[in-house]
Amino acid sequence: MRYDDPYKYMISGYYGIELLDEYKDKIYLLNDIKKFIDSYLEDNRVEGFDYEALNSSIEKERTTIEKFQDALLLLHDMNGPMEANIILRQKIEDLRKKD
Repeated sequence: MRYDDPYKYMISGYYGIELLDEYKDKIYLLNDIKKFIDSYLEDNRVEGFDYEALNSSIEKERTTIEKFQDALLLLHDMNGPMEANIILRQKIEDLRKKD
């Protein structure tokens, strides 16, 4: 893994959670994710790296299913809520059926 790979899935997962309108505690979870990412960056920040440009490209270029899959990884690492995990799994399954 390169230095920015964990950060990529964290940001992509954040955007995946943003897409979960069904999850009633989404605002609280997004806040917890921000804190988790900030904590990661405290120890792993790379000087001179343009994180804002990476965030923008992830938001625009990653597919919805990729964002949901990354959100599952992120929730696992954070010991996130099972309810969000279940909703994500169902959404992934639904998107795969459409393809």
